[in-house]
Amino acid sequence: MPSDHHLPLAQLNDLDDSWTLAEGSHGDGPMLVRINNSARRWAGHPELGIRVGFAIALNHPNPGGLPDAEENRIISELEDRIRERLQAGGPVVHALAITTGTFKEFVFYLKNGECIGPVHEQLRAEVSSHQIQCMAYLDPQWDVYASFATG
Repeated sequence: MPSDHHLPLAQLNDLDDSWTLAEGSHGDGPMLVRINNSARRWAGHPELGIRVGFAIALNHPNPGGLPDAEENRIISELEDRIRERLQAGGPVVHALAITTGTFKEFVFYLKNGECIGPVHEQLRAEVSSHQIQCMAYLDPQWDVYASFATG
C-alpha cells in the first residue's frame, strides 16, 4: 500500500475525503464498504498505527439486506459525532465504513489511543438509541484498510 511516511500530521486537517463504495457479502446478506481513498496517502504512517472500530448494532436488523433509511440516517449522525470526538483527541483518519444488515462499523486510524476510552464512554452516556461497541488494535501496516482498499 503506497504511503508517504514523511507527511506531517498537521496536513491531516486538510484531508479532502474522497470515498469509493465497494459491494460484497457478509454471512447471508450484502455488505457495503465505503473506502476513504484519501486515506491511502496515510496508510502505514508510523504515527497512526492504532486502529479503532466503532460498531453499532442495528435496532431493526435486516440480515438479508441493508438498514432501513431512517436507521441509516440516525447512524450517519453518530458517525459524524464519533469522528469529531476522535479528532478532538488528536490526529485521526476515518478509513472505512462497513454496513451489513445487522451492524455498521466505522474504522479509524489514529495516534492517541488514550482518547478512545473516554470517547466511547461519552458516546455510551449520550446515545440511548443504539448500542455502541468499540475495539482498538495495533495495526501499524493498516492491514484492515489494505484488505478493502486494493488496487
